Amino acid sequence: MEVVEPSSPTEEEEEEEEEEEEEEQEQSVEPRPRTRSNPEGAEDRALGAQASVGSRSEGEGEAASADDGTLNPPGAGPKPWQVPPPAPEIQIICLDLSEEMSLPKLESFNGSKTNALNVSQKMIEMFVRTKHKIDKSHEFALVVVNDDTAWLSGLTSDPRELCSCLYDLETASCSTFSILPASPPDLEGLFSLIQQKTELPVTENVQTIPPPYVVRTILVYSRPPCQPQFSLTEPMKKMFQCPYFFFDVVYIHNGADEKEEEMSWKDMFAFMGSLDTKGTSYKYEVALAGPALELHNCMAKLLAHPLQRPCQSHASYSLLEEEEEAAEGEATV
Repeated sequence: MEVVEPSSPTEEEEEEEEEEEEEEQEQSVEPRPRTRSNPEGAEDRALGAQASVGSRSEGEGEAASADDGTLNPPGAGPKPWQVPPPAPEIQIICLDLSEEMSLPKLESFNGSKTNALNVSQKMIEMFVRTKHKIDKSHEFALVVVNDDTAWLSGLTSDPRELCSCLYDLETASCSTFSILPASPPDLEGLFSLIQQKTELPVTENVQTIPPPYVVRTILVYSRPPCQPQFSLTEPMKKMFQCPYFFFDVVYIHNGADEKEEEMSWKDMFAFMGSLDTKGTSYKYEVALAGPALELHNCMAKLLAHPLQRPCQSHASYSLLEEEEEAAEGEATV
Protein backbone atom coordinates (compact mmCIF):
# COMPACT_ATOMS: atom_id res chain seq x y z
CA MET A 1 0.00 0.00 0.00
CA GLU A 2 1.44 3.30 -1.09
CA VAL A 3 1.27 6.34 1.18
CA VAL A 4 0.58 9.61 -0.67
CA GLU A 5 2.55 12.47 0.77
CA PRO A 6 1.03 15.95 0.69
CA SER A 7 2.32 17.79 -2.27
CA SER A 8 4.64 20.69 -1.39
CA PRO A 9 4.01 24.05 -3.11
CA THR A 10 6.01 24.57 -6.21
CA GLU A 11 8.32 27.54 -6.71
CA GLU A 12 5.87 29.16 -9.11
CA GLU A 13 3.05 29.03 -6.58
CA GLU A 14 5.30 30.53 -3.90
CA GLU A 15 6.26 33.40 -6.20
CA GLU A 16 2.59 34.09 -6.99
CA GLU A 17 1.73 34.21 -3.28
CA GLU A 18 4.63 36.60 -2.58
CA GLU A 19 3.51 38.92 -5.40
CA GLU A 20 -0.06 38.97 -4.04
CA GLU A 21 1.21 39.85 -0.56
CA GLU A 22 3.35 42.69 -1.94
CA GLU A 23 0.37 44.13 -3.84
CA GLU A 24 -1.76 44.06 -0.70
CA GLN A 25 0.97 45.84 1.28
CA GLU A 26 1.31 48.54 -1.38
CA GLN A 27 -2.43 49.16 -1.33
CA SER A 28 -2.57 49.42 2.45
CA VAL A 29 0.43 51.76 2.82
CA GLU A 30 -0.62 54.91 4.68
CA PRO A 31 0.77 58.36 3.81
CA ARG A 32 3.93 59.29 5.57
CA PRO A 33 3.37 61.31 8.73
CA ARG A 34 4.24 64.99 8.85
CA THR A 35 7.85 65.17 9.95
CA ARG A 36 10.73 67.55 9.48
CA SER A 37 11.91 65.51 6.51
CA ASN A 38 8.35 65.44 5.14
CA PRO A 39 6.81 68.77 6.22
CA GLU A 40 3.04 68.98 6.01
CA GLY A 41 3.04 65.53 4.36
CA ALA A 42 4.07 67.31 1.19
CA GLU A 43 5.39 64.27 -0.68
CA ASP A 44 2.23 62.29 -0.11
CA ARG A 45 -0.05 65.14 -1.07
CA ALA A 46 1.83 66.13 -4.21
CA LEU A 47 -0.78 64.68 -6.55
CA GLY A 48 -3.64 66.14 -4.51
CA ALA A 49 -2.02 69.56 -4.54
CA GLN A 50 -1.63 69.46 -8.31
CA ALA A 51 -5.28 68.57 -8.69
CA SER A 52 -6.36 71.50 -6.55
CA VAL A 53 -4.40 74.12 -8.49
CA GLY A 54 -6.76 76.37 -10.37
CA SER A 55 -9.83 75.11 -8.54
CA ARG A 56 -10.35 78.48 -6.83
CA SER A 57 -11.94 81.48 -8.42
CA GLU A 58 -10.03 84.75 -8.54
CA GLY A 59 -12.18 86.26 -5.80
CA GLU A 60 -11.43 83.63 -3.20
CA GLY A 61 -8.60 83.97 -0.72
CA GLU A 62 -5.71 81.61 -0.28
CA ALA A 63 -7.22 80.32 2.93
CA ALA A 64 -10.26 79.13 0.97
CA SER A 65 -8.41 76.52 -1.09
CA ALA A 66 -9.76 73.02 -0.67
CA ASP A 67 -7.67 70.14 0.60
CA ASP A 68 -8.51 68.18 -2.52
CA GLY A 69 -9.56 69.11 -6.01
CA THR A 70 -13.13 67.85 -5.66
CA LEU A 71 -16.12 70.07 -5.10
CA ASN A 72 -18.91 69.30 -2.68
CA PRO A 73 -22.23 68.46 -4.31
CA PRO A 74 -24.94 71.13 -3.96
CA GLY A 75 -26.56 71.09 -0.54
CA ALA A 76 -23.87 68.89 0.98
CA GLY A 77 -22.33 71.76 2.94
CA PRO A 78 -18.65 72.16 3.82
CA LYS A 79 -16.60 69.30 5.10
CA PRO A 80 -16.04 69.23 8.88
CA TRP A 81 -12.39 70.25 8.55
CA GLN A 82 -13.03 73.06 6.08
CA VAL A 83 -13.36 76.60 7.47
CA PRO A 84 -15.15 79.13 5.26
CA PRO A 85 -13.01 82.12 4.29
CA PRO A 86 -13.57 85.38 6.22
CA ALA A 87 -15.58 88.17 4.66
CA PRO A 88 -13.59 90.31 2.22
CA GLU A 89 -12.42 93.68 3.49
CA ILE A 90 -12.96 97.09 1.94
CA GLN A 91 -9.92 98.91 3.31
CA ILE A 92 -9.79 102.69 3.12
CA ILE A 93 -6.28 103.89 3.97
CA CYS A 94 -6.18 107.57 4.97
CA LEU A 95 -2.72 109.12 4.89
CA ASP A 96 -1.98 112.46 6.53
CA LEU A 97 0.15 114.86 4.46
CA SER A 98 0.84 117.44 7.14
CA GLU A 99 4.18 119.19 7.45
CA GLU A 100 5.11 117.00 10.42
CA MET A 101 5.21 113.97 8.13
CA SER A 102 8.19 115.47 6.26
CA LEU A 103 10.40 116.09 9.31
CA PRO A 104 13.46 113.75 9.23
CA LYS A 105 13.22 112.53 12.80
CA LEU A 106 12.55 108.80 12.53
CA GLU A 107 15.56 106.52 12.84
CA SER A 108 15.76 104.14 9.90
CA PHE A 109 17.21 100.63 9.88
CA ASN A 110 20.72 101.78 8.93
CA GLY A 111 20.81 104.48 11.62
CA SER A 112 20.14 107.44 9.34
CA LYS A 113 17.24 109.83 9.79
CA THR A 114 14.14 109.63 7.64
CA ASN A 115 10.69 111.18 7.68
CA ALA A 116 7.36 109.63 8.57
CA LEU A 117 5.96 110.00 5.04
CA ASN A 118 8.63 107.79 3.46
CA VAL A 119 8.19 105.15 6.14
CA SER A 120 4.39 105.32 5.86
CA GLN A 121 4.52 104.86 2.10
CA LYS A 122 6.65 101.74 2.44
CA MET A 123 4.61 100.22 5.25
CA ILE A 124 1.33 100.88 3.41
CA GLU A 125 2.66 99.16 0.29
CA MET A 126 3.82 96.15 2.32
CA PHE A 127 0.46 96.04 4.11
CA VAL A 128 -1.60 96.17 0.91
CA ARG A 129 0.48 93.57 -0.91
CA THR A 130 0.41 91.21 2.07
CA LYS A 131 -3.36 91.52 2.47
CA HIS A 132 -3.73 90.80 -1.24
CA LYS A 133 -1.71 87.62 -0.85
CA ILE A 134 -3.91 86.53 2.05
CA ASP A 135 -7.14 87.15 0.15
CA LYS A 136 -7.32 88.42 -3.40
CA SER A 137 -10.90 89.59 -2.92
CA HIS A 138 -9.86 92.40 -0.56
CA GLU A 139 -10.36 95.89 -2.00
CA PHE A 140 -8.30 98.99 -1.24
CA ALA A 141 -8.68 102.74 -1.56
CA LEU A 142 -6.28 105.58 -0.77
CA VAL A 143 -7.46 108.85 0.78
CA VAL A 144 -5.07 111.73 1.49
CA VAL A 145 -5.71 114.35 4.16
CA ASN A 146 -4.27 117.84 3.91
CA ASP A 147 -6.14 121.13 3.56
CA ASP A 148 -8.85 119.01 2.03
CA THR A 149 -9.69 115.34 1.82
CA ALA A 150 -9.15 113.64 -1.53
CA TRP A 151 -10.11 110.14 -2.62
CA LEU A 152 -7.13 109.31 -4.83
CA SER A 153 -7.69 105.74 -5.94
CA GLY A 154 -11.00 104.04 -6.42
CA LEU A 155 -11.73 100.72 -4.76
CA THR A 156 -9.48 98.14 -6.38
CA SER A 157 -8.32 94.63 -5.64
CA ASP A 158 -5.03 95.27 -7.47
CA PRO A 159 -2.34 96.62 -5.08
CA ARG A 160 -0.41 98.06 -8.01
CA GLU A 161 -3.14 100.61 -8.71
CA LEU A 162 -2.96 101.97 -5.18
CA CYS A 163 0.84 101.92 -5.04
CA SER A 164 1.11 103.73 -8.38
CA CYS A 165 -0.22 106.94 -6.81
CA LEU A 166 1.17 106.34 -3.32
CA TYR A 167 4.72 107.53 -4.02
CA ASP A 168 3.69 110.69 -5.88
CA LEU A 169 2.47 112.35 -2.69
CA GLU A 170 4.10 115.38 -1.08
CA THR A 171 3.52 117.04 2.25
CA ALA A 172 2.31 120.59 2.70
CA SER A 173 2.14 123.07 5.52
CA CYS A 174 -1.10 122.40 7.32
CA SER A 175 -1.55 122.90 11.03
CA THR A 176 -5.10 121.68 11.59
CA PHE A 177 -7.04 118.62 10.65
CA SER A 178 -10.77 118.82 10.85
CA ILE A 179 -10.97 119.57 14.50
CA LEU A 180 -10.65 123.31 14.91
CA PRO A 181 -13.80 125.36 14.14
CA ALA A 182 -14.06 126.58 10.54
CA SER A 183 -10.98 124.60 9.54
CA PRO A 184 -12.01 122.37 6.67
CA PRO A 185 -11.72 119.55 6.12
CA ASP A 186 -12.91 118.00 9.34
CA LEU A 187 -13.44 114.47 10.54
CA GLU A 188 -17.07 114.83 9.64
CA GLY A 189 -16.03 115.57 6.07
CA LEU A 190 -13.72 112.56 6.02
CA PHE A 191 -16.41 110.19 7.25
CA SER A 192 -18.98 111.74 4.94
CA LEU A 193 -16.66 110.98 2.04
CA ILE A 194 -16.37 107.38 3.20
CA GLN A 195 -20.15 107.12 3.41
CA GLN A 196 -20.48 108.44 -0.13
CA LYS A 197 -17.97 105.98 -1.56
CA THR A 198 -18.95 102.86 0.38
CA GLU A 199 -22.07 101.12 1.58
CA LEU A 200 -22.17 99.37 4.93
CA PRO A 201 -23.23 95.71 4.78
CA VAL A 202 -26.48 94.56 6.37
CA THR A 203 -27.31 91.05 7.54
CA GLU A 204 -30.50 89.56 8.97
CA ASN A 205 -28.78 88.04 11.98
CA VAL A 206 -25.44 89.45 13.15
CA GLN A 207 -24.79 86.46 15.42
CA THR A 208 -25.16 83.70 12.84
CA ILE A 209 -24.98 85.14 9.31
CA PRO A 210 -21.56 86.37 8.14
CA PRO A 211 -21.49 89.67 6.26
CA PRO A 212 -20.74 89.81 2.53
CA TYR A 213 -17.85 92.18 3.38
CA VAL A 214 -16.56 94.52 6.08
CA VAL A 215 -15.42 98.15 5.83
CA ARG A 216 -12.24 99.22 7.61
CA THR A 217 -10.66 102.67 7.72
CA ILE A 218 -6.97 102.96 8.68
CA LEU A 219 -5.93 106.51 9.54
CA VAL A 220 -2.20 107.34 9.62
CA TYR A 221 -2.24 110.71 11.36
CA SER A 222 0.44 113.17 12.48
CA ARG A 223 -0.57 116.61 13.69
CA PRO A 224 0.17 118.75 16.73
CA PRO A 225 -2.46 118.18 19.42
CA CYS A 226 -5.32 120.64 19.40
CA GLN A 227 -8.63 120.95 21.18
CA PRO A 228 -11.26 118.84 19.39
CA GLN A 229 -14.39 120.67 18.29
CA PHE A 230 -16.22 117.75 16.90
CA SER A 231 -19.57 116.04 17.37
CA LEU A 232 -20.91 112.87 15.82
CA THR A 233 -23.83 113.33 13.47
CA GLU A 234 -26.58 110.74 13.23
CA PRO A 235 -25.22 109.18 10.02
CA MET A 236 -21.77 108.97 11.63
CA LYS A 237 -23.21 107.40 14.78
CA LYS A 238 -24.96 104.82 12.63
CA MET A 239 -21.71 104.10 10.82
CA PHE A 240 -19.69 103.63 14.02
CA GLN A 241 -22.42 101.45 15.54
CA CYS A 242 -22.39 99.11 12.55
CA PRO A 243 -20.73 95.83 13.65
CA TYR A 244 -18.96 95.62 10.29
CA PHE A 245 -17.29 99.05 10.30
CA PHE A 246 -13.85 99.46 11.90
CA PHE A 247 -11.78 102.59 12.47
CA ASP A 248 -8.09 101.86 13.15
CA VAL A 249 -5.65 104.67 13.95
CA VAL A 250 -1.86 104.98 13.82
CA TYR A 251 -1.03 108.27 15.55
CA ILE A 252 2.49 109.68 15.02
CA HIS A 253 3.16 112.29 17.70
CA ASN A 254 6.07 114.44 18.85
CA GLY A 255 6.44 112.46 22.08
CA ALA A 256 6.72 115.53 24.30
CA ASP A 257 4.09 117.24 26.43
CA GLU A 258 4.36 120.97 25.93
CA LYS A 259 3.22 122.96 28.95
CA GLU A 260 2.18 125.84 26.74
CA GLU A 261 -0.23 123.68 24.78
CA GLU A 262 -3.78 123.24 25.98
CA MET A 263 -3.73 119.50 25.37
CA SER A 264 -1.07 116.84 24.97
CA TRP A 265 -0.72 114.10 22.41
CA LYS A 266 -2.18 111.70 24.96
CA ASP A 267 -5.39 113.70 25.01
CA MET A 268 -5.50 113.66 21.24
CA PHE A 269 -4.87 109.93 21.17
CA ALA A 270 -7.65 109.36 23.71
CA PHE A 271 -10.02 111.45 21.59
CA MET A 272 -9.27 109.33 18.52
CA GLY A 273 -9.96 106.20 20.54
CA SER A 274 -13.25 107.56 21.89
CA LEU A 275 -14.73 107.62 18.39
CA ASP A 276 -14.98 103.83 18.48
CA THR A 277 -17.94 103.12 20.75
CA LYS A 278 -17.91 99.35 20.13
CA GLY A 279 -14.32 98.82 21.28
CA THR A 280 -13.46 96.69 18.24
CA SER A 281 -10.97 99.02 16.56
CA TYR A 282 -7.22 99.16 17.13
CA LYS A 283 -5.28 102.33 18.03
CA TYR A 284 -1.50 102.70 18.08
CA GLU A 285 0.78 105.62 18.92
CA VAL A 286 4.36 106.07 17.73
CA ALA A 287 6.84 108.79 18.71
CA LEU A 288 8.03 110.88 15.76
CA ALA A 289 11.61 110.75 17.05
CA GLY A 290 11.60 106.99 17.63
CA PRO A 291 12.72 104.08 15.45
CA ALA A 292 10.95 103.56 12.13
CA LEU A 293 10.59 99.90 13.06
CA GLU A 294 7.79 100.84 15.46
CA LEU A 295 5.66 102.08 12.58
CA HIS A 296 6.17 98.85 10.66
CA ASN A 297 5.28 96.81 13.76
CA CYS A 298 2.03 98.73 14.20
CA MET A 299 1.02 98.16 10.59
CA ALA A 300 1.92 94.47 10.86
CA LYS A 301 -0.43 94.12 13.85
CA LEU A 302 -3.24 95.48 11.69
CA LEU A 303 -2.94 92.61 9.20
CA ALA A 304 -5.38 90.47 11.17
CA HIS A 305 -8.95 90.38 9.91
CA PRO A 306 -11.18 92.62 12.08
CA LEU A 307 -13.67 89.80 12.63
CA GLN A 308 -10.93 87.36 13.67
CA ARG A 309 -8.99 89.48 16.15
CA PRO A 310 -9.76 89.99 19.86
CA CYS A 311 -10.27 93.29 21.57
CA GLN A 312 -7.02 95.23 21.57
CA SER A 313 -6.71 95.01 25.35
CA HIS A 314 -6.67 91.18 25.06
CA ALA A 315 -4.22 90.97 22.16
CA SER A 316 -0.75 89.58 22.82
CA TYR A 317 2.10 89.02 20.40
CA SER A 318 4.48 87.00 22.60
CA LEU A 319 5.18 83.38 21.71
CA LEU A 320 6.86 82.22 24.92
CA GLU A 321 5.97 82.65 28.58
CA GLU A 322 9.40 84.14 29.25
CA GLU A 323 8.74 86.85 26.69
CA GLU A 324 5.38 87.60 28.25
CA GLU A 325 6.93 87.97 31.68
CA ALA A 326 9.71 90.19 30.33
CA ALA A 327 7.20 92.42 28.54
CA GLU A 328 4.72 92.47 31.39
CA GLY A 329 5.64 96.04 32.27
CA GLU A 330 5.25 97.18 28.66
CA ALA A 331 2.12 97.71 26.66
CA THR A 332 1.97 94.96 24.04
CA VAL A 333 -0.60 96.75 21.94
